[in-house]
Amino acid sequence: MKHLITLTALLLSSLASVHAADTFLIENGKANAEIIIADKPERMTKLAAKELQSSLLKMTGATLPISSERAAGKTAIFVGKSRHTEALGLATDALKHGAFRMASGKDWLALLGPDKDFVPTEPWGRDRSPKETDRVNGEWDKITGDTFWNAARDLHFRYHADLDVWDQDDAGTFNAVNEFLRGLGCRWFAPGELGEVIPQKQTIALPEMNRTVTPDFAVRRFIYYTEHTGIGDKALWNLRLGLNHGAEILGFPQICHGMKFVIKREEMKQAHPEMYLMINGKRDTTHKEDGVPNLLSPMLFEKQVKHGRAMFDHFHEPMVNIDLVDGYGGLMGDDPAWKAQLTPDRGWSGSMSDHVWGYLNRVALELNRSHPDRLVSALAYSAYTQPPEKIEKMSPNLALIDVRHRQEFWDETVWNERRKWRADWLKKLTPGQYISWDFSTNARPEQAGRPVYYTKQISRDLRELKGISLGEQIEIYAHPAGKEQSFGYEELGIEHFNLYLAARLYWDVHQDVDAMLAEYCTSYFGPAAETMKAFITHAEANWMHMNTDGAKIGESFDLLGKAQAAADPQSLPGRRIAQIAAVMKPMHALQQQLSRKRDTDLSYRALQTSQTDGKSMEGKPFDGKVDPAYWGTYRIAPLVPIKPGAPPSKARGSFQVLREGTVLHFGITCEEPDMKGNKITTTQNDDPKILEGDHILLLIETPTRSPYEIAINPAGAIYDADQAPGGKGIAWNSGAQVVVHRAEGRWSLEMRLPIVGEDAFTLDPTKGIAGAQPKELFPWHFNLGRLRVRDGKPERTAYSPTGQDDFRVPEKFAKLWGN
Repeated sequence: MKHLITLTALLLSSLASVHAADTFLIENGKANAEIIIADKPERMTKLAAKELQSSLLKMTGATLPISSERAAGKTAIFVGKSRHTEALGLATDALKHGAFRMASGKDWLALLGPDKDFVPTEPWGRDRSPKETDRVNGEWDKITGDTFWNAARDLHFRYHADLDVWDQDDAGTFNAVNEFLRGLGCRWFAPGELGEVIPQKQTIALPEMNRTVTPDFAVRRFIYYTEHTGIGDKALWNLRLGLNHGAEILGFPQICHGMKFVIKREEMKQAHPEMYLMINGKRDTTHKEDGVPNLLSPMLFEKQVKHGRAMFDHFHEPMVNIDLVDGYGGLMGDDPAWKAQLTPDRGWSGSMSDHVWGYLNRVALELNRSHPDRLVSALAYSAYTQPPEKIEKMSPNLALIDVRHRQEFWDETVWNERRKWRADWLKKLTPGQYISWDFSTNARPEQAGRPVYYTKQISRDLRELKGISLGEQIEIYAHPAGKEQSFGYEELGIEHFNLYLAARLYWDVHQDVDAMLAEYCTSYFGPAAETMKAFITHAEANWMHMNTDGAKIGESFDLLGKAQAAADPQSLPGRRIAQIAAVMKPMHALQQQLSRKRDTDLSYRALQTSQTDGKSMEGKPFDGKVDPAYWGTYRIAPLVPIKPGAPPSKARGSFQVLREGTVLHFGITCEEPDMKGNKITTTQNDDPKILEGDHILLLIETPTRSPYEIAINPAGAIYDADQAPGGKGIAWNSGAQVVVHRAEGRWSLEMRLPIVGEDAFTLDPTKGIAGAQPKELFPWHFNLGRLRVRDGKPERTAYSPTGQDDFRVPEKFAKLWGN
């Protein structure tokens, strides 16, 4: 028989035990109690009191007054530490990381924990304006005698003005209040009012209890993509989940890519170019606005140690992150000495491990000499995920932040590989200096759609991490504040349950996740509980196959449809199910696309221009030359004979595809030893005769329509047509801008193709390709062909050989995707 031994269940049990006198906090909708706080309460104490008051009002209709003095004849609910709790001998001094106490007596209930207010150390940024940036960096320069970027510039977005609390504030009392409310049946499964469940009651008895509750993990941190724009209801949701930002362990700045604070400033780049890695013949000082550090530079080492000591001495940080800049693992330097440190034989995830950790460990050792009571942290991430082989024991002050993707642990091979790497790391680390990092990014616009639930992976992984890990940070996708409506779906419409589950398991990993799922479905989806449980169970077993299996998508939609039919669409359960349906909307198109036969594995990833070794297309001369200075040298794909085994063409061709914003850039080069012999059959746009002479033909299939075709000849004439059922044929306009350049021995073209959106056909069937940005999960498919006619004989080459004398073979279309 399955057990449900949870904090909530224990509390429900204790709430059932009331004092013999049957004292009531609220009786028949009437308040018999009052909320008592300190004369000068901390910020979190005040918020906890308001939370208790407002929740009980929603539950019972009764308003409990908040005061610092007890009234005669009233039962007292002591919220937070005060002279009243001191008189009762209720101490919280030994409690850490959000732990709390719950106790009661004949006429009182106490809910309390540590509530220390965070006080930021100057200089710290009040906003992101250039003036404020200059101020905080200037003051930091005076302190350090150097030109480091002040990591406290962005501290302001850790303060939530609507709640009047900082992320770094202790929240013990708030946790106690919410545990009491959970015992009454309250749940906060998702942010905002739609995400809360508050049962209706008329009477609440004074419970008999004396409990101290401590979490299984000290650090319990959620971070959101768009924190700098504000996170709205998510700030209060974080608190209700019992999270702990962990500033007492990790410090206040971000716990990744800390090296950027050393190298980011222009003054540093100009003074010490040797600190930046040589890539393609120049020092890279622009990568992601930070630059790329040269780990072989003695000056970089000196500056990073100096920066770490300044953070310890001035900000009194318990831990400083010394990690590399983001994207380092995907770069390649020019220096032979740099390349000699790489170990490609270990696979990508270990190819930079000895190189990176050799440097980071030296920094850690040097900082340990001056500050043996402090820690430094760095990520096991990217090409340096695996532990180094040349270091037996890491510096004793080094805390590892292990970056994983827990939802992928359904694959036992991945799960066991990550467990082995963790075991190998733990042999090198000081005990208790391991932290996990996970992701919740399935709602990103380029990924949203699949119903990704992974409750079993969360539970299994956290049970293993208890006693090993200091805690965890989860990086969560969130829409930019103020732009939420433009996306058409609630980003946490599905993801909220995975996050809720993880947050609650941080307190007690041995809770029964099946029971938690059943409770969630019952209280959140009401009359659709059983069908939603079936939907989630099916999704957990099959989401990983839905990018290739249209039948699994269909089964998922069938279950969701039954759930929608079971609940009034205007009710809370109905609106919650509608959120899930909105997230899954792209899956309809993917299901349709998967039903089409594919007979090629060819795939082309269209990089963003910022990901190449070229320059931004913005401001580039639009001249058709396909200049490598702008296009870079990445992913130049050849055109090959259309029939496998045919002799190679006498005139080779190649192409590149890049994306910048909402534009796809195609750069196509056609070598031509006989430029005078180009067969140009028309110079007019939309003339079908173009297809009889020399031309390039781009065929495109999006998840919603197929095929589109765009032809261009050496004279610059364009022919575009929507050949999909119901399409407008040549009356359709792709909106493409094209320039052709002719030179000795070649002709080339550049095309700018706008990404209009998946509703383009509905809005105007005569304009634009109906398709959202091509993504890995929701790609476009395409083929690019070249027809060359000499002496009346056609010569055909293409990116994807069709095996026929025709480019229009949809099952041979290659995958086109990007970030």
